[in-house]
Amino acid sequence: MKKIILLFLLLFTTIKSLYAQTSKSDLDKVPEEIVNIHVNTKLVFAGEYLYYKFYCMLAESMALSTLSKVGYVDLINEQKKVVFQHKLMLINGTAYSEFFVPADLPSGNYKLIGYTNWMRNFGASSFFKKDITILNPYSGNQNVFLEENTNENLFEQSNISKISNSKNTEAITVSTDKTIYGKREKVDLKIGSILGKKLTGIYSLSVRKKTALDNRLKNSAMQSASNSFPDSKPFSYPFLPESRGAFLSGSIKQLKDTVLKLMISFPGENNLFFIATTDKKGNFTIPISKRYNNEEVYIRPFLNSNAIEEISLDSKENMEYGNLDFNKFILNENMKKLILERSIQNQIENTFFDSKPDSLLQPKPLKPFYGGQTTQYILDDYTRFSTLKETFVEILKHASINKDDNGTTFFKVIPKLPAIDSGETSLVLLDGAYIHNHERLLTIPSKSIKKIIIARDQYLYGSYSFQGIIDIRTFEGDIFKKYLDNQTQHFPYKQYRTTKSYYREDYLGSKKELKKHIPDFRNQLTWIPEIKETIDTFKTSFYTSDVTGEFKIILEGISSKGLPIHITESFTVK
Repeated sequence: MKKIILLFLLLFTTIKSLYAQTSKSDLDKVPEEIVNIHVNTKLVFAGEYLYYKFYCMLAESMALSTLSKVGYVDLINEQKKVVFQHKLMLINGTAYSEFFVPADLPSGNYKLIGYTNWMRNFGASSFFKKDITILNPYSGNQNVFLEENTNENLFEQSNISKISNSKNTEAITVSTDKTIYGKREKVDLKIGSILGKKLTGIYSLSVRKKTALDNRLKNSAMQSASNSFPDSKPFSYPFLPESRGAFLSGSIKQLKDTVLKLMISFPGENNLFFIATTDKKGNFTIPISKRYNNEEVYIRPFLNSNAIEEISLDSKENMEYGNLDFNKFILNENMKKLILERSIQNQIENTFFDSKPDSLLQPKPLKPFYGGQTTQYILDDYTRFSTLKETFVEILKHASINKDDNGTTFFKVIPKLPAIDSGETSLVLLDGAYIHNHERLLTIPSKSIKKIIIARDQYLYGSYSFQGIIDIRTFEGDIFKKYLDNQTQHFPYKQYRTTKSYYREDYLGSKKELKKHIPDFRNQLTWIPEIKETIDTFKTSFYTSDVTGEFKIILEGISSKGLPIHITESFTVK
């Protein structure tokens, strides 16, 4: 009996056709979402990192949302031009990332905006918005901060108040083992419950130097009021909740209304492959739930055409952010010394960046999408022949090279017995890219091929099936570009932000002596974006730097009751 393997990502012909069958009354019942973002600072210099933690919650219950699996964070300037757009893979409603402020980004007042695709149905007023000031001391033009004179005394609030947010019903405490530390000294920090219960909820922690510059900015506590929704439900729902992954959507122009199949490849080491079925107008949408390496996607209509079809992908270039009021940060003469000192510290820190690197948390390698039993031919284990054609003949036992009635060359996988030849073509991939013209592959030098994987089952994609798969992997990993035909089009496609493990300085034992010649001018002593429920108190430690002054500890997050938590404490380094 012929074995059929169903690929679950392609059980539905198209997301949009499924969506079209869903009534508005059903979509009215889908819960609304809100977003909160915790940042390490609202005033960031060129050469520094803006760290942030993204929280997505259900508007009614304030519980972390599992509806959306994708979150978006945009930073825009006062002209509503985008500085960056980050796409985040949400795990139980949360994610974190960072942005390094480059030296060519001008000083100005910016907005950090957070949202999900589903929230776009409720208008820009539902988005989370936070004012961010970027100060670039390496740019001579600071006019944006000199729009008006001020006689305010910048230093009238030099002390950091130790406050607990009024919504801290969980009675959470943040404490350090001392209140005064020396340079490069260890700080032990505890987060726990006053009532002696286990720490519940999910939080992020920032420890950063507090300066008089920060007193110019509003409190950075999470504000659920940053999101507002209309009193009535939207008239329509053009944006679907990305409950299975980020949507890749677009359209293909066609002369007549017809349904087409598109072969979609994300080549590379962690490659992805999909078949999208368009509606009669040429529109298509598929969810991308996996992390991938290549920021390019390759699309080809399955059927040959005399003309090259025009394919376009949807984008967020024309995002609507609504009416925005930007915070005004005003410079005065008293700030000059502080800005100069911090700029020098940042330059020194960036000079020694290689000795303090962050670590990328590499995702697990993706298993081949086709699954099932396979036969793998590692060519170094065999006598190498000159070309792929000779390799087929001499090494590959379960695949052959054939010609159809029109004389067109095609590769064929020999099915397992007792299955019979279905007469269907085989799917051929080169470094994860779909190859339609098999004849072009015959001249690939055998020395470039690392391995060939043969899957002999029949694979069903929606309403289309392949008799087996031939997966060719090369040493270089990008040879596929030479063997694509002119009907294959490629597009940039932003991938999910890579998760990092942020560098934490360590002066334990002999390390302090070994590092005494390396300057340490960290203003950000630690950033811990993931603090989850613990049986007892959460304990961590970090080291002070060569920077003296008052340092502010900020704990933010969502309690087990769905309430936003904002707690601050402080200590001094002398």
